[in-house]
Amino acid sequence: MRRRDPYAAFDTTALHAVLQRLDTLTTTEPGHTEEYSNLGYAILGAALTSAAEMTYQDLLNHHVLAPLDINEVTTTPPPDKCLHSRGLFGRPRRPWTMTGAIQPAGGLWATPRATARLVTALLVDRKLGEPAMSWQKAGAVLWHNGATGDASVFAGAMPGGRWVLVHRLTGQADATDELAIKLLQQTAPDHPAESQTQNRPGEQH
Repeated sequence: MRRRDPYAAFDTTALHAVLQRLDTLTTTEPGHTEEYSNLGYAILGAALTSAAEMTYQDLLNHHVLAPLDINEVTTTPPPDKCLHSRGLFGRPRRPWTMTGAIQPAGGLWATPRATARLVTALLVDRKLGEPAMSWQKAGAVLWHNGATGDASVFAGAMPGGRWVLVHRLTGQADATDELAIKLLQQTAPDHPAESQTQNRPGEQH
């Protein structure tokens, strides 16, 4: 794995090689402990696409995005619509390669508005039923976060309809989480002047 682009070489062949020795990579019996795993999402995505005989994008469109009438989520965004973090001399930094086998772990691009609609549809309005088990829970907060080398995002919702989406192109992922939690706290009933808070800095990947 290359530090600057750790999943560039993780193609279908690499995934199948891992699956052949998956029993040697597990450390506990299933169902006893919980641990986040990008590899786990890659394996789940491979299983779902194989069973449905559809690509991951088509599977997502059919079961999630189309029913919610959300169109601005794709694996291949127009180049002129992508926002990147900046490196030396202000040059755009190339994002991680998140195509192929690793795609189910986060290889999608979306506008902040589309992501916000997805969060509210799934967590607030529950348009597809109860949120999936993949959403994390901390007290009353349902949330999920993620990060690549140059970007991080946090999405979460509270009972009663309060929700937050924070995406940042620079800085530490922990700071993104802290900012999101702070915004959720500020939208509590004892802060009526800040009852609607949303962050829309740029494209998500």
